[in-house]
Amino acid sequence: MATALRTKPIRLFIIESQSPMDLLQNRGEAPALERACALIGHEVASLSAKSKTELKHLCQYIADIDSDQGRRNRKSVPLCVHIATHGHKDGLGFGKDFVEWDELFDILEPLSEMKHYSGDFILVISACHAAEQKLTSHFKKKANKKACKPPIYVFTNADESPTFADALVSWVVFYHQLPRVSLTDKQTVKEVLTRVKAAGATTLKYSRWDRKKHRYLHYTPGS
Repeated sequence: MATALRTKPIRLFIIESQSPMDLLQNRGEAPALERACALIGHEVASLSAKSKTELKHLCQYIADIDSDQGRRNRKSVPLCVHIATHGHKDGLGFGKDFVEWDELFDILEPLSEMKHYSGDFILVISACHAAEQKLTSHFKKKANKKACKPPIYVFTNADESPTFADALVSWVVFYHQLPRVSLTDKQTVKEVLTRVKAAGATTLKYSRWDRKKHRYLHYTPGS
């Protein structure tokens, strides 16, 4: 077997919210995505959120991560939180709870204020209508707070209603290609999304935090 290219794996938490029927019919991203990402070389764990309350507790739990508990040479590794659930243009569903974008920002805010983690924060949302998210507007407003570090990227699916299979394929390609590029080089990150699109599944979109312009800049391949 060929020797793998030198890559920069990230740390990844996958939070998935499946409906009861999703569970019965084995529809979900987390199991296959976790196995693929571990094989790629990422440090990855999957968690389940069956309600708004559970999501809130999980975000608070993740936000307590401490860089000093990991290897010294990986203190600044980006931390990615990947949320996979059912979506709507006005928000996301977690079990019987529908969480609008405003409230979802409040739940996610601790992740932008991690006190003991040195790496950047990346947010991924895999859901129908995820491209219509309003979270970046809230992060922009809060960016003036000393403790707030907005996600350097917010990645979403660009297609309105991707299938489970298409979403999974696109995210596996995404996480396979991401460690091969520098997150500070916007052109190479754009190339990652172009490769994902070439896979023929669902297209992905990014919102990139520009520290100089103090706002998010958006990119979708082919747009």
